[in-house]
Amino acid sequence: MKVNANVRTANRLAIVLDGKQIGALQSVRQSDDYGLEGVYGIGDIDPIEHVPTAARYTLSVSNVVLRKGDMRQAGLIPENGAAALKGLVFDIEQYDKDTGDLLRKYTGCSYASGDIDVSRNAIVMANATFMALGVTGGGT
Repeated sequence: MKVNANVRTANRLAIVLDGKQIGALQSVRQSDDYGLEGVYGIGDIDPIEHVPTAARYTLSVSNVVLRKGDMRQAGLIPENGAAALKGLVFDIEQYDKDTGDLLRKYTGCSYASGDIDVSRNAIVMANATFMALGVTGGGT
């Protein structure tokens, strides 16, 4: 028998924040920006090349269904501004559920911003943005 698994779908991925699977993540957007700047010659309006000037790794996590505590209790979101000044960092990893292979690892992540939605007759949901210092792995 052959398993028909030629593509990687989101239902076959696991997202782990600081070694913990906090809850069900309904969406994770991973964005890598290298801050390209054009290099121009005198009198030229077309760039000669684009050079990277600053790497910016951003992860936007949407609709986290919290279970067994929350991201604040896990130390992923600071309680207040004074706690944010401590500069605590953690890793965010993306795994293939079928093979267990590490696909992408964001290191030195910090909480940048977010919100929590508490509504009647609904599960508590959270959205968050994290910034990473570095990234490894080419899998998606």
